[in-house]
Amino acid sequence: LTLAFNELNEINTSLKDNLAENKKNQLYLEKVLAKQQALFDASTEAVFSFNNNEIENINQAAIEFLGLTPDDIKENKKLSYDLFLNRLSNKQQFLSDTVETKENERTTLHGFFEAINGNYYEFYSVPEITEGHYIGRMWCCRDITNIRKNEALLLYRANHDALTELPNRAMILEELNHAIKLSKRHNSKIGLLFIDLDDFKKINDTAGHQEGDRYLIEFANRLQSVLKSGDILGRLGGDEFVVILEDIKNIAHIIQINQRILKLCEVPFYIKDKKYHISCSIGVSISPDDAINSDELIRKADMAMYQAKKLGKNIYHLFDNKLEKVALEKVNIESQLRDAIVNDDFILHFQPKISLNNNSLHSVEALIRWQKTAQELVYPDSFINIAEENGLIKSITYWVINKACKTLKHWQGTVLENIPLSLNITALDFSDKHFVDQVFKIIDKNAINPALIELELTESIFLNDISSVKKTIAKLKSRNIKLSIDDFGTGFSSFAYLRDLDIDFLKIDKSFVFGVHKDPKSRAIVKSIIDIGSNLGMKVIAEGIESENEMAILTEEGCHIGQGYYMSKPVSDELLMQYATKLNIINSKKGN
Repeated sequence: LTLAFNELNEINTSLKDNLAENKKNQLYLEKVLAKQQALFDASTEAVFSFNNNEIENINQAAIEFLGLTPDDIKENKKLSYDLFLNRLSNKQQFLSDTVETKENERTTLHGFFEAINGNYYEFYSVPEITEGHYIGRMWCCRDITNIRKNEALLLYRANHDALTELPNRAMILEELNHAIKLSKRHNSKIGLLFIDLDDFKKINDTAGHQEGDRYLIEFANRLQSVLKSGDILGRLGGDEFVVILEDIKNIAHIIQINQRILKLCEVPFYIKDKKYHISCSIGVSISPDDAINSDELIRKADMAMYQAKKLGKNIYHLFDNKLEKVALEKVNIESQLRDAIVNDDFILHFQPKISLNNNSLHSVEALIRWQKTAQELVYPDSFINIAEENGLIKSITYWVINKACKTLKHWQGTVLENIPLSLNITALDFSDKHFVDQVFKIIDKNAINPALIELELTESIFLNDISSVKKTIAKLKSRNIKLSIDDFGTGFSSFAYLRDLDIDFLKIDKSFVFGVHKDPKSRAIVKSIIDIGSNLGMKVIAEGIESENEMAILTEEGCHIGQGYYMSKPVSDELLMQYATKLNIINSKKGN
């Protein structure tokens, strides 16, 4: 009995220890499960598991998603899978997307659905496996409504202009590509209008960029008002807009739209209580006539728009193949010009300027020529404008100045020694802040007397900031460089700059000189210019003299210097030497 009692006590003690250990483990497991449930409920994603079409486990977010209350869960009601399906806006589509779970219960799924409240969800579904056996399926649903909205907003911003909210270049190209495809399918035409505001810069300069932006918004609204609902208006950037016109029956429809747009600009815009009239130029291209892809269509409409600007602005112009031919020629010339600059393929010709009172050589004008081939000489009218457009003019101008200085160096000790040389300067050259320093650098490098250099300026130079022009002229005059105004009478010919600027020569444009002996009005204009120049202390030069009668009239009216084919065409350095020598001999004989 004693042995039995002791043995039972040992067993009892062991059982108590086991029970205590089990209770400890149970408390630990309950604690772990409580934490897991807390984490489960804390998740903002709806999580639940199904088995045999019944919900076995569910978190707080899922309860809210299913439209249930905590009491529904406490009552231990059986929750059907249909509760979940009934919360979807398209149940059949979801069942179709998840049909794979019927065929393979161990598959993993990922997809999206829309709930009946309009929210969007992303879902993941994984099988629950225990000891190799399938016991149910876990679903996790994340609300991505805000993400979708942000994505939609980012997509909108990526495809729309921030200022006007019109389609931007990316979306325009997409819309244009779509329109071209439809036109091919329906055998129809589409029109593209490229609209550019004329002189828009004056609003930014006078009213500020903020008011300029308001103007662009107002202009965009006006454009939209004359278009049909199916027409697409977009902004490429700056003051450039495009309009896509689909299903064009005839060209008259495009012309009508262009006329409406141009008429919009007749109504003034008021900015800061100031009235502005801003016109626009429109270029038109048509698909498939002009192009069958969006980039080409825009490019050709752009070319047509620039042609409209060249023709005077405030008009529309339809693309034609001649424009492309001219553009290709420009590109070709530009490429060849770059090579010519590198290869030094230019030469100077020289045209004498004669003092009309004694027929002596007063000075010489240097004129650039492009020696394209041994047989082909290209005159500046064919390439200077292109060089100005693409920025090559600076390199060409510095070449001319350097070559002119070398020529003056070469003339030393000859009949042309101390004869001034005049060079043509463009507005782009003169507005370059480094221009004067570069001129001085070239003169000093060649050890030339600056007084032998004369720069011929066009009147367009004086359209720039006049105070800046004054400073540049003063700097040039500090080294005794002479300045003349070329083609006087053809620009705005303001007395103001004649009064305010230190100019040495006034050059009468050849259009007034031609036939001056036969046209009293031309003679009156020439006499007026001579009087103005003389009264302001300037020497007056007449260019384009082609006859003895013209030269006689100019001499009679008191013109100081003459230049033209009657005296000499532009010639090479060698022929100029011969001309100067012959002129000296003639004058010497007259003197004797």
